[in-house]
Amino acid sequence: MSYNEEHIFQLILEKLSGDISDEDNRYLERIAREDPSVRRCIEELEGARDAAGPDFMNDLHNERAWSSVLSLLQADQEKKPAMTLVTSDETPVVNMQETSSQKSSRNRWWLAAAVALLLITAGGYWMLRERSASLYDHSLAVNTGEIPVWGDMKLLLDNGDTIPLSGKAGADINTKEALLHPGAGLLSFTAGKQRKGWNTLFVPTGKDYKVVLSDGSTVHLNAFSRLRFPFSFDGKTREVYLEGEAYFDIAANASQPFIVHTAETSVRVLGTSFNVNAYSDSMVVTSLIQGSVMTKVEESDGVVLRPGMESIYRKGYSQQTVAFDEAITLAWRKGEYVYYNKPLGTLDAVLLHWYGKQLIFEDPLLANKMLTGVIEKNQPVADFLESLDKTSGITYRITDDKIYLRSK
Repeated sequence: MSYNEEHIFQLILEKLSGDISDEDNRYLERIAREDPSVRRCIEELEGARDAAGPDFMNDLHNERAWSSVLSLLQADQEKKPAMTLVTSDETPVVNMQETSSQKSSRNRWWLAAAVALLLITAGGYWMLRERSASLYDHSLAVNTGEIPVWGDMKLLLDNGDTIPLSGKAGADINTKEALLHPGAGLLSFTAGKQRKGWNTLFVPTGKDYKVVLSDGSTVHLNAFSRLRFPFSFDGKTREVYLEGEAYFDIAANASQPFIVHTAETSVRVLGTSFNVNAYSDSMVVTSLIQGSVMTKVEESDGVVLRPGMESIYRKGYSQQTVAFDEAITLAWRKGEYVYYNKPLGTLDAVLLHWYGKQLIFEDPLLANKMLTGVIEKNQPVADFLESLDKTSGITYRITDDKIYLRSK
């Protein structure tokens, strides 16, 4: 049976903490009956919880607990093993040997055993890496494929089916998970009975596209971007995963916060409008138009933004908060890229995402040349290059996938 491993693990955590809904619990029990590895994972974690007591869930969500578990496992390998992992027919088995240590030590070993099992079942291996980044990376890696460089939009369903979307209004598309309503530049849908799982919307080079989520929120994706989302938000939060750039107009729901995950940050909102630029996982920019959002990096304290302010996160540094010009930041939604007193080298990303061409500087110093202007997506890239030639003394040549620049 095909299912989303990340979602199953989340349901297991909810079951352990007692927060799982009746519907999700029935779904999880059905998966456990059909998949022995999931069933064993649940049983072992429940045993670990009962043995460790009330602190188990805190430990399970604590990054330091994972380091402790690894230390325990490594130390155990250097001594007489108290736990043996055996893989047979792709089904993990944990053989626990009772020792004469005190109860607290046994409890820690229960946790170690459960985690070790978790690492090789139900997709749990991602939890050994950085928590926020690994969650993002795993979720995007499962059945998502690559963003198409050219062509039309496409929707990859959780079951692996790919639905082409032309960007023009067309007839409804019936799937088991949802009834899709493709419109002119926009996709909406009506969730079906089998609506579980994650779907990925791909927007290729040179295009932009909107999707209306099940709660009425609208996400406008820039070129060369992808969004992972469910057909229905059934949990305590509404969560999506973004790679690239998107403008979010979120429907208000105080009882179900909306969370946007990127490779390095998460943005938590109740109902608001904001832009997230996450083309590069080394820099993420969140710009607030109205309402209120909190941006977080891993487990650090979040930064609360007010309208007209944006947070800039550069990998390895603390978040910075600065004012931004909405006309410049959101110009891409009108098919324009407005740059004001920016180094020419910073235009590489937009030329790659809009035209599929990489900037190559035959004169390296040109990358630092400061420029001001506008690039229009619906105009040939040669128009932009001709303006550089006339106003900045820069000549160019174009190949299939590169633009070479040098001084005259």
